[in-house]
Amino acid sequence: MKKIITMIIIAVSIMMLASCAKKDKGGSIDLFNTVLKADEALAAAKNSDTVVFEGYGISSGKDVWDSFSKKAAKGEKASVLCAYYYTLDEQNISEELYEQEKDEYPVLYFKLIEFDGQQYSVKTRDSKKAEIEREETFKYLLHFTGKCPSTAVFENYEYYVLADDNNLTWEQIEKGLFSSQLDDYIRHDMVYSVCSGIKEG
Repeated sequence: MKKIITMIIIAVSIMMLASCAKKDKGGSIDLFNTVLKADEALAAAKNSDTVVFEGYGISSGKDVWDSFSKKAAKGEKASVLCAYYYTLDEQNISEELYEQEKDEYPVLYFKLIEFDGQQYSVKTRDSKKAEIEREETFKYLLHFTGKCPSTAVFENYEYYVLADDNNLTWEQIEKGLFSSQLDDYIRHDMVYSVCSGIKEG
């Protein structure tokens, strides 16, 4: 009887170790440093602790993001990997542009966001390329929610934006994006964008 119990304990221990090893293998740092085609990267991201964005929403990892943002809000060190998957919509662009761009899609970008207790660093990389495309630091992670413009397809928005001014509003950032004056642009990085509630008619 003791031998059977011992064998069961050993078997369970091996299973637990294998499970942990599998999770570590799909960890965010490892995935961020792995070169993969967009579809392969998407599958790997969904199988790990990665926050995945597709279209106008979040398709995987909402709980991972919530945990990261709560820790950072408390001033605790935290990190999160986000994946942004883009396809080319043949219906909403010209045939000429579609033919010109179709071979570049789908594409997936990774953003590794790290908070050291004082500031946020973000590294951006195309999943198909080894080199980091952009690396920046920001002081704050701002959270915005509200109603989309009347001309928009969706009712509501929720954004998390990295910036250097804790008093910024989304309206100020948006104004800078559409202004023809270069001085109006406010340096920022939108790292979380979810729109919800499709309008009828």
